[in-house]
Amino acid sequence: MAVLLSVEAISKSFPGVQALKDVSFAVEAGSVHAIMGENGAGKSTLMQVIAGAHPPTAGRLVFDGKELQLSGTKDAAREGIAIVFQELMLAPNMTIAENIFLGLEPRRGRVFVDRAALIADARAAMGRLGVDLDPETRLGDLTIAQQQLVEIAKALVHEPRLLILDEPTSSLSEADALALFRVVHDLKRRGVTILYISHRMREVFDNCDAVTVLRDGHHVRTARLADTSPNEVVRLMVGRDLAEVRRVAPAAEARPVMLEVRELGDGQRYRDISFQLRQGEIVGLAGLIGAGRSEMALGLFGSPPAPEGTILIEGRPAEIRRPRDAMRLGIGLVPEDRKGQGLVLGMGVGSNLSLAALGLGRLSQAGFVREGREASMIEGYVDRFRIKTPSVEQLVGLLSGGNQQKVVLAKWLASKPRVLVVDEPTRGVDVGTKAEIYALLRELAREGLAVLVISSDLPEVLTISDRILVMRAGQLAGEIPFAEASEERIMALAALEHPDPDHAAPPPASYAAAVATS
Repeated sequence: MAVLLSVEAISKSFPGVQALKDVSFAVEAGSVHAIMGENGAGKSTLMQVIAGAHPPTAGRLVFDGKELQLSGTKDAAREGIAIVFQELMLAPNMTIAENIFLGLEPRRGRVFVDRAALIADARAAMGRLGVDLDPETRLGDLTIAQQQLVEIAKALVHEPRLLILDEPTSSLSEADALALFRVVHDLKRRGVTILYISHRMREVFDNCDAVTVLRDGHHVRTARLADTSPNEVVRLMVGRDLAEVRRVAPAAEARPVMLEVRELGDGQRYRDISFQLRQGEIVGLAGLIGAGRSEMALGLFGSPPAPEGTILIEGRPAEIRRPRDAMRLGIGLVPEDRKGQGLVLGMGVGSNLSLAALGLGRLSQAGFVREGREASMIEGYVDRFRIKTPSVEQLVGLLSGGNQQKVVLAKWLASKPRVLVVDEPTRGVDVGTKAEIYALLRELAREGLAVLVISSDLPEVLTISDRILVMRAGQLAGEIPFAEASEERIMALAALEHPDPDHAAPPPASYAAAVATS
């Protein structure tokens, strides 16, 4: 098969960081080519070089036999290269339609935007992804997952020859991911080449033809997926074998209830939510996108507060009107949107890490910050979480997504919570870091922390949870104990109006099978 893209000895350095070093590989035309590696391996930087967002420090790109000279993403778009960034590049105060066709709006004459055509074209673009959203909806009113689908639709409008997808399913449910893979396979059949960054082995081996592995900015290996295995790819990525993470059946003895929620609701997005969270257990919260899981978590944390229902902490009614109230009661929240809600991107790693503890006065005495204690705590968490950063002064916005996620987790653990709510704990996180986070959550549970894990990744929910709650259309659809948990049981509760787990159709053996039979 002909080569569409040749990456030849590409290097890229930033102040204090060598992100890429002498990377070379080729991408066949009409293929789906995976790029894998741990967070900080240089994957996103390489994609940004290919898409024209960053010029290389050394080396060259050859696209369809011609050396590329790119001064920006517009140059790349003109060459037929489009990218969907892991971190969304959209305008939250504009509508879906305006975001998709920004700069390409259909016009009446030379001045006026043809609104009817804009809405119709946007509806068609979203329909191509199997998404039924009103094009006139303000983007900021959508969930992160819905915004990601809008970003993908925007990229496809340009009819690219090479489409770069950077962690496209990190916030998608199983159903939305399947819709995306149908689009990927359709594009491949039409001759579009796709560079696909993902940490999910199942996705890669079901949907990609070849894989390139990066480690610490270096090219490790490029191989056809038929000639390798998930375990081999993991070894190439991390340079070591990873112990398999297995659930351990929860202890039979009753433990004290740390958090109880009774009929919690906001009257619209979630309602009549009741459950208990015990000391030392990890409860998974599953459901389809739009089920109200994240909104309920924010209501529990007082952002905004839930106007209906009762929250009890260790049996005592708690009044939570704002996040500070939740924090003082020992509740921590790792939000789904780490950049928008979890971090202050213009501050350093250390300043972000100590933020919650400072807000609770844990690092001050007589109104003064104990700087030595703060520095010691920061260094301790950086070492414990293996956060890759040149220094604790480095702006957190310059770290990779996985290292940013570690900073958010460390920030809340530094506040010494009794209850920790973690929304999409491994979104955009590599397999090595994912295993570390699972082990950490399990260790925290053993130490007595009560943990609620919200996740769209069913294998993740099954791996980490002692029991599983499932939400559907803003309400709790049911609870599944450890011994009965399965993907079929979860999906039956999440998707069916009247679930019958004994007769629910099993999920396909692979994403590829689902795509092929659709």
